[in-house]
Amino acid sequence: MNALIIGYGSAGKRHAKVISLSKKIKKIYIKTSQEIKSYGKFIFVKKINNIDPDLIVLANETDKHYSFCKFLEKNFYNKNILCEKPLFHKFYNFRPKRNKFYITYNFRFHKCLQYIKKKINLEEAFFVEAETSSYLPLWRKNVDYSKSYSAFPNKGGGVLLDMSHEIDYLKWLFVDLNISKIYKNKISHLNILSNDIALIFGRVKKKTLVKIKLTYFNKLAKRNLTICFKNGNQIYLDLLNSEIKLFIKNKKKIFRLEKYSQFKTTKYMYSQIFKNKFENICSLNEAMNLLREIKNSKKIIL
Repeated sequence: MNALIIGYGSAGKRHAKVISLSKKIKKIYIKTSQEIKSYGKFIFVKKINNIDPDLIVLANETDKHYSFCKFLEKNFYNKNILCEKPLFHKFYNFRPKRNKFYITYNFRFHKCLQYIKKKINLEEAFFVEAETSSYLPLWRKNVDYSKSYSAFPNKGGGVLLDMSHEIDYLKWLFVDLNISKIYKNKISHLNILSNDIALIFGRVKKKTLVKIKLTYFNKLAKRNLTICFKNGNQIYLDLLNSEIKLFIKNKKKIFRLEKYSQFKTTKYMYSQIFKNKFENICSLNEAMNLLREIKNSKKIIL
């Protein structure tokens, strides 16, 4: 089994490292403009016309995803194609027929989220709140954040798309979640053109209020999820530290699962892919619906 990875930035390198660990993978072709000598399973190329891979990973710049997806759909047949999130930098009506496309929202494989998906009945939730706060200048080592794609909305930057894991995993946990209103703006001192804050509001079957907060400018990183139930039970997840606090019948229980890392969740995602199990992998339709809801939701002006 051979793989092709398009793009060799931080995401491409992570995918390459994870895939290379699999005994099923014999060769990994990497399309990049960088001058890198091939080694081990890695074969660096600039053209992909003569390559017939079993798996294709699209990990280049977000604003190039749409044109590359169209190219792959036209030039390949019956392939599983994984596109790094977000799918596109804006909504396009992309409807492929020759290949199967999936989006690598690997946060679905966080152990805490997997736990509540399997163990907790979420039907009676009346309030859900997710928050992710981080500091963009610390995201990428040896990279000027003001020149990265995150700084430019036309390249797919901005918290709404760049940090869309929260929207995806909540729509995965709550299948009927619909986004209704969005506030997004640039309010901090950061030297960027993209939005550095987004407040997203939605409902599940008109009975569960959902709020999502995303920021680029908080130096104290956090990634939390709160779920409150009508019977008084509550769940608090610290996703960075993989800690779960359960309040059930006025009794408090705290436990920790395997510590989160992007590498591990990517590895768990590929373990399912190599078994040809795609039920928990973000489908093209799911990613398209996410972009469509962002596009169609009402913008709030504060």
